Amino acid sequence: MAGVVFSKLSGKNDSTFKAVEGLLTEIIKDVDTGKNKDDEVLNAIFNVKKSSKFGERAGGLTEFADFSFVNEGGEAIADEIQEGFGKLIEHKAVLKSFVTTKEMVDDNRLEDAKMAAANFVRSYKRTRLRYATEYLAAEGATFAYGGLTHDRTTGDGVALFATNHPGKRHGVATQSNVFTNALGNDVQMLNRLANIGRNFKNESGNVLGYTFDTLIIPGNVPELEEIANRIIYTGLVVGSANNDINTQKGKWKLIVNHQWEAAANTKPYILMSSEANKELRGLVFFDRTPLDVMNEVDIKTRNLVWSGYGRFSVGSFNWRAVILGGAQSGTTLTDL
Repeated sequence: MAGVVFSKLSGKNDSTFKAVEGLLTEIIKDVDTGKNKDDEVLNAIFNVKKSSKFGERAGGLTEFADFSFVNEGGEAIADEIQEGFGKLIEHKAVLKSFVTTKEMVDDNRLEDAKMAAANFVRSYKRTRLRYATEYLAAEGATFAYGGLTHDRTTGDGVALFATNHPGKRHGVATQSNVFTNALGNDVQMLNRLANIGRNFKNESGNVLGYTFDTLIIPGNVPELEEIANRIIYTGLVVGSANNDINTQKGKWKLIVNHQWEAAANTKPYILMSSEANKELRGLVFFDRTPLDVMNEVDIKTRNLVWSGYGRFSVGSFNWRAVILGGAQSGTTLTDL
């Protein structure tokens, strides 16, 4: 996430704070550029991009149908394309402040001040991932986070995970990317959902053929993490007494999202196609304004007050890169 900005105020701070201000500024920079698990997980799941606009919009066009065979001398069959589904993702602002008290400086409690400055940046990084996780890790067309209600629909106007994703062209059937089935104890469900994902159709009804290669799970369901590791990394078939090789070994990347806290007695999981996620801009996170930090001395308290501001957004231009399994509501596969 590196890129914190320090904005200058018109006045100058009390000389009492000059040394500590410089020290804390360096702490903030170091934490911003340092390795961070929240940044790693966000970058592993989302297409993280910079934006210079009020919001980011994407759309597309439907495709032509296949060429038609004609008899000798026959005429070409006219075809047309039309505008596909579009989506506008608007950026939202976040703010937070903290205080370096005059007593901290007078008593030389610099470790306390340094810890507060470091936590300030880590809070911003954590907020970005938690916001993105709340968007991704559940059903529904909206979600609540940080005191506001946020949009969770994609370009087709329905929720990211839904049973009724429509096509654009007439006659294209609705599709589901949310399933209630548990992951289970073997490769069966993983195979089945990956096959469903490979056969997702675009807005014109053409099969896309993307390979699903990433499994995302919550950080608070250890039994799900255990079975996921066995399914993905074990050399032999999991849950079987025979010695057949495990055809899933080496095909999947496991991401444990530590900010995803599944509800009690639930075991949700997400399959993702990294190729589809990139090419279709499936899951996107935009940084509009990097963390912008200002400070000033409050004349009434003689404390040094720090303020951080940022703007970012999360969304999806195309739902076909992800599948939610173990959902509370959705399609239930019975022909297993």
